[in-house]
Amino acid sequence: MRCSECDEKIKSYYNFCKRCGMPLEDEDFREDKKAAVRGRRRAASGMITAVFLLFLIGIGSAVFLVYRMSVRAEGSTDNSAAELSGEDTLPPITETTTTVTTTVTVTTTAELTTTTVTETTAVTTSAEPEHIVLPESVLRQIVAGKGNIALWNYADYDGDGLKEAFALTVMGEVLFTHTVDKVYFIDAYGTLTQLWNPTAQSYSKSADGNCRSCEGKCFFWFDYSGITLVNNTLVYGVRDGQPYKLDVCGDLNGFYQDENGTFYTTETGFNLSRGIHSTYYELLYDPVAQQFRKGGKLSASAEPSSQPQDDRQDTAPDLTQDIPMVLN
Repeated sequence: MRCSECDEKIKSYYNFCKRCGMPLEDEDFREDKKAAVRGRRRAASGMITAVFLLFLIGIGSAVFLVYRMSVRAEGSTDNSAAELSGEDTLPPITETTTTVTTTVTVTTTAELTTTTVTETTAVTTSAEPEHIVLPESVLRQIVAGKGNIALWNYADYDGDGLKEAFALTVMGEVLFTHTVDKVYFIDAYGTLTQLWNPTAQSYSKSADGNCRSCEGKCFFWFDYSGITLVNNTLVYGVRDGQPYKLDVCGDLNGFYQDENGTFYTTETGFNLSRGIHSTYYELLYDPVAQQFRKGGKLSASAEPSSQPQDDRQDTAPDLTQDIPMVLN
């Protein structure tokens, strides 16, 4: 055997170590002592493991609580944003509940009995919110947020039962004319589209309502002039809910309609015998393309006896006389 203190090899019957003088225990006592040491080590190791597990559980709980609080905060922010949006909030999605009934018939041959089992299931489906048709006052307010409205017309332009609007906005006023800002189209649901953003174009002051109808369609028009002081005319229509500019606009000087429903435009010319005068050209409508094209000259007998009034009800000149060029 060996001494437990200095590891000196000694006889088993010695009571003391001959090298260090350490008292020697018997074998059973030494084993009990070692077992006690091992037990204390296991207890210490178990305590350390338990403390470590509790620490991990605490960390996990803290992370979970922080996550839940952040999710609640985001939900609260989203709800607040929805409440602040007011009328801009989309209408709620409607839910429809449909009851489906399933009947199962079971026949037992031995007993000649028939059992009917009926199962009822409720199925909930969601429907997307429909577009909201806005009144004219709201549509005009939307456009007014973009600029000063000088010309406005609200009508069912494409004949689909919904009214749209065109608007001309202006910036300043010089000698009874406005500097054109932009032309807008707004549909029945409030979708705003910018159609024209000119440079150095002027528009003469007039009342609202430059709109003409032809075969169930309406057309918005107005006259303008640039730095050359030559009058031009723009005409817009609506096709399948979308605005478009008529192809004939580059050849128009006015967009008129006489008492017989004939559309025409004018060209201003000059010669020595007549001076400044106007020539009338018929405008022919294609209902498929929803476009006008410039036709031939109107004969003297077919020329309108008077220029018709617009929807805006302003005074029109007499076309039986030579028309002096109007410089805006």
